[in-house]
Formats: sequence, structure tokens, C-alpha cells
Amino acid sequence: MATVHLVDGEKGGTGKSWFAFTLTQYLREHHPLFYLVATDRSNPTTTNRYRDKEHYREFYDDTIRYAIFSESEKKIDSPDDIFEWAMERTTLVDLPSQVHRSVVAWIDGKDVIKMGKQHGVKLVRWFVCDGEDDSINLFVKSAEYYHKKVTNVLVKNWGRCDEWEYFDEHEQLQETIAKYKVKVIDFPKLSDGKRIKINARRWTFDEAMESGEFKTLGKQDIHQYLKTAYRAFESTKLFKREEM
Repeated sequence: MATVHLVDGEKGGTGKSWFAFTLTQYLREHHPLFYLVATDRSNPTTTNRYRDKEHYREFYDDTIRYAIFSESEKKIDSPDDIFEWAMERTTLVDLPSQVHRSVVAWIDGKDVIKMGKQHGVKLVRWFVCDGEDDSINLFVKSAEYYHKKVTNVLVKNWGRCDEWEYFDEHEQLQETIAKYKVKVIDFPKLSDGKRIKINARRWTFDEAMESGEFKTLGKQDIHQYLKTAYRAFESTKLFKREEM
């Protein structure tokens, strides 16, 4: 069965784009035939890392796609391509913030879940949480809708928060996780200095390792970060063995 991976977070600033970037690197290494879909035309952060670079030209032309989630009647059909692409390959969709209503309108309006069962396409939502109350509440509110339709993965982003006591003691959240059998993963932190430099230069991880900016132990830090992130992805059991 093919999979559409929706990288969600609803509010801005949770580290969703960095998560999507890291998951993209995982797929490039372990399952290179996939589509990466940017849905934020104004700032397609993840896909921009592969633009206009000879080293990635073939990857960019073959893998990068664009779609828009909108409540506008004129654009309501734009996400339909995502479903078509998913019937060909695993598809990773980097969602912008504040798009929940548009995504729900597409899923329900197009009967995506029913059509997915008919055509072998399933949806997985990776909700990137920064440990703040508003992020937690957005997940709780959306989980009731999504649990009947998609597999939910709640991502504890240690790059945005290093204290998760409030998360762990949030009764409604923990009840939601238990009730809907939500998968929870710890997404590791890469040191701010390295992450900021990589983002500022719009490097891929490959370019960061090849740049000369980071010395031997700095490169090892990046290698270990990716290794830890990959283990977190694989702990969900959502990737087929041949993709790993």
C-alpha cells in the first residue's frame, strides 16, 4: 500500500519544516523513489534546498511537486494530484501552518479515505509539537477527527523544547494518546549553531558535510543526529522493510 506522509503542526514555529527536511533525507537514503510536495508557494523551505543545483537537478526535476490546500472554490482541486502521485510512489507533503480546515475539506469533500482503500493509498500524519500549550491543544482538538481516517504520529521536537514535563503530565493529551493509540516519537536536536548555519545557507545535509564549514567532530555530530532521527522514524513501523 502506498503512503501519503502529511507533515503537520498547524501553528508556525514548531520546527515542522526542519522535520520535513530530515524526513526527506531519510527517504532519499532509504527509499529514493518518492515525491516531495511543497504546499506553501510563498516559502517552500524544504524543496528550495534542492533548487538550481547541478548536483540535485535530476532529483529536483523527478521528485519535487507542488500543490495548494485552499478553501477557495477555484483551488479546491489542487491537492487531487497528491492522491495520483501517491499511487505511483511514497509521497511526502510539507504542509504550511493554519491549513487544517483546508485539509479536512479535501479529505471529506473528495472522500479520500474511501478512495484510498480502493486504490491502496493510506495517509499518515506527523504532527510536530514544540511542547507548548497551544501546540498540544491543537493536536488534541484535531486528533478526534484524524484518528478515524489516518495514522497519527505525535512528534516531540527536542529541537524546540528540552523540557517535556508539561507534555507528559497533560491529562487530556495523555488520554488522547491512549484512547487513539497515537504513536509518539522523540525527534532529536541538532545543535543550534549547526542547524542555523545549515538553514541560513539552505544547504542539504550532504552539502553541509561537504562544505568544509564543519570539522571532523562537527560532521560526526550531524551523522549521529541523522542516525538518531532515522531510528525514531523507523520505530513507528510505518516504513516497509524494502524502504529501509
